[in-house]
Amino acid sequence: MLHQPRGDLGQPYPGKTMGLGGKKGTVTPHEQNPSPRPTISPKMSKKKMKRKKKKKDLEELKQEVVMDDHKLTLDELSAKYSVDLTRVDNSSLTGESEPQSRSPEFTNENPLETQNICFFSTHCVEGIAQGIVIATGDSTVMGRIASLTSGLAVGKTPIAIELEHFIHMITAVAVFLGVTFFGLSLILGYTWLEAVIFLIGIIVANVPEGLLATVTVCLTLTAKRMARKNCLVKNLEAVETLGSTSTICSDKTGTLTQNRMTVAHLWFDRAIFEADTSEQQTGNPFAKGSDTWFILARIAGLCNRADFKANEENLPIAKRATTGDASESALLKFVEQSYSSVKELRAKNPKVAEIPFNSTNKYQVQNRPG
Repeated sequence: MLHQPRGDLGQPYPGKTMGLGGKKGTVTPHEQNPSPRPTISPKMSKKKMKRKKKKKDLEELKQEVVMDDHKLTLDELSAKYSVDLTRVDNSSLTGESEPQSRSPEFTNENPLETQNICFFSTHCVEGIAQGIVIATGDSTVMGRIASLTSGLAVGKTPIAIELEHFIHMITAVAVFLGVTFFGLSLILGYTWLEAVIFLIGIIVANVPEGLLATVTVCLTLTAKRMARKNCLVKNLEAVETLGSTSTICSDKTGTLTQNRMTVAHLWFDRAIFEADTSEQQTGNPFAKGSDTWFILARIAGLCNRADFKANEENLPIAKRATTGDASESALLKFVEQSYSSVKELRAKNPKVAEIPFNSTNKYQVQNRPG
């Protein structure tokens, strides 16, 4: 935030003094009939030009960032700059990659589409808002999804269906042969006890005792081969199902990627440096002794709303969980690794006021004296 300096820059007319007893906008008699001024030297003229240029630049900056903006409410800021200052990340619920804007207005009959509802398990990545809890537990959208998934009927896999069909065929053949030989035994003059023994022996002989062991061993070997390629198989029957799959549809974030951003390159002092994100800082070094890097690191650490979660100080910085936007979390970890403790830096420079980042203005302002 910019602070308006005292002196000539705060007066309506530079170089003039307002009359103490007069009305606002009037001048004293001395100003109406000023005395002749002495000749101005070239040095004084240059200083005056610099002062005018400084005033002009300051006025332009004040048009972009007004000092009293932090006193306005979110609704007043939104109306003033014509932007939505509150956004939520619904990717865990709806899969939308971009943060969605939120406002007090009811915009749609569908709860998933209206802008005046925030959902459980989602995160507020921009702005500050207050709300009323209207549903908890299984009544929330996430709770209803969990109830549907827990009550989903599990179907049979292709290999289970084929094994069941094969067993039915073997059973029918075994019973047919057993009954046939039982009748032939009685016709040929065997006693009924001997005929029953023939019946039982033929049926037992047709039972595939090694089928279960063979299928289990084959699926286990396949699962071990997949485990070597970092593919964990929780259900052995899923191995055969995966083998017969023709199309795989997968969500990118968290499935094919780690949903974790890192700083890759730095640009300062008119040069691009490769960032060192290793825990021991053994990668490519960059100009950490530069004054520009000192300013850049302080900005990245202070003008940042991300923070580390509690009770994780013993973990490596790269593996600590954070709260906040993914981009700001990446900057937080990088400054913590490459510069100094962000927590101590923020303690020395407490936040007084803030204009949150939004995608329309594309800037964020924090007032931190120190």
